[in-house]
Amino acid sequence: MIDAALWSSFIALFAGALWFAWPRPPRWDPVLFHHAVLANLHGGELETKGADLAAWKARCEMVIPRGPRPPAAGWTGDPALLGADHDPAVRVGAACTWLALGERKPEALAVVARRLADLRLAALGPVHLAIPGLAGGPVNDLAAADALAPLLSGDATPALTMLAAAPGFRDRVRAVILLEASIETDFVAKQLTHEAFDTEIAQSIPWFVFRAGGTPMLGAPPLPPSGRQAFALHDMGELPPGWRDDAHLPQAIAVLLAAIA
Repeated sequence: MIDAALWSSFIALFAGALWFAWPRPPRWDPVLFHHAVLANLHGGELETKGADLAAWKARCEMVIPRGPRPPAAGWTGDPALLGADHDPAVRVGAACTWLALGERKPEALAVVARRLADLRLAALGPVHLAIPGLAGGPVNDLAAADALAPLLSGDATPALTMLAAAPGFRDRVRAVILLEASIETDFVAKQLTHEAFDTEIAQSIPWFVFRAGGTPMLGAPPLPPSGRQAFALHDMGELPPGWRDDAHLPQAIAVLLAAIA
């Protein structure tokens, strides 16, 4: 009887060890998701041209932002291996499968557009990237902008200053995207806080930071005593030199926004 009890305990412990050690798909990572979508879009384009795997790998080296770690199979691996947490058919809509998205099927792009139908784009700075499915454009006054997803580029300090001064607008922001944006050191040290960007609605706004080459990632500010995290910084990596000419980058960003909409 004692031996049986000990054996049962061993089996339970062994099963528990297997549960913790067995590799499982990663949880939702917006950086991994965006880059996988971007790679998939380029792969679909190259496939229609009859290109081989080597050409796809070379293209990914040119267009995928540097920094974030690729999945085990690389950016050209089967994205289905990322699991359901990163499946666009789950996060965006049933018609938006990896295959349909890579082939830019109308039904897949229509799902993305429907998810973005209630969002508006407020673009500030010298670079205005047109995001498919998002109405709106350049604005000068956040308080008067009819927008939910601001796109910031260049020196983001004035735009972030306006955002901090517009609490009513912040409640309507769904995401912030910074493209090669710079922020004044003094602003980061003194004003980039969770208290300054808090919202009336309890939520954490994702900030997707696409960095210029050689630019370090923003440091996350400490949480306030309340523990409320007003925004979450996501390091999207360093943009490649030719990112402005990448026809698939706007679509990949659109899919990312659709996944969190």
